[in-house]
Amino acid sequence: MTLDRSFARSLLRLATCGLLAVSLGLVVAVPRASAQAGVAAPKSVAVKLVNADVMILHATQTDGGAYIDPLIGNLPQLSKPPFSAYNSYKLLDRKSLALEKGKSATYNLVNGRVLQVTFIEPTDDKRFHVAASINQPGGSAFLKLLEVKAAPNETFFVGGQAYKGGSLVLGITMRP
Repeated sequence: MTLDRSFARSLLRLATCGLLAVSLGLVVAVPRASAQAGVAAPKSVAVKLVNADVMILHATQTDGGAYIDPLIGNLPQLSKPPFSAYNSYKLLDRKSLALEKGKSATYNLVNGRVLQVTFIEPTDDKRFHVAASINQPGGSAFLKLLEVKAAPNETFFVGGQAYKGGSLVLGITMRP
């Protein structure tokens, strides 16, 4: 897939501002293999502790054809719009963050910024109300990127941080 130059420049400007995820709707819930393998959903809305499994992916457009790092696992959404703007995805890092209700945890990204994930509260329909933010370059203030009500064991994505000729895509899976 080739990108129109003006469209590519617009994407780059949005990525630099960290707004690509919101402006293009890159917040997508996708089922993970563990959800299909019978991992139990929360029994009640009294959940006070969850884990946020975070994958840091480097998305690029290469001439070598499509490539998705096998360490990423089965995420067919990466080959569909809007993620198909890139044809190569490499896993850079993975970490699990323990989150208490009403509290945040941070993760140092490979581009020097810091991701902050906050478990706001469980919802009545057994989802997790979560906020994700990334700090400004060289600053300590966090830019609110999104709030989402994520189903257990499903991955949502945050994208748009420019990185080494491509973009960082963060896959976040909430685990009870």
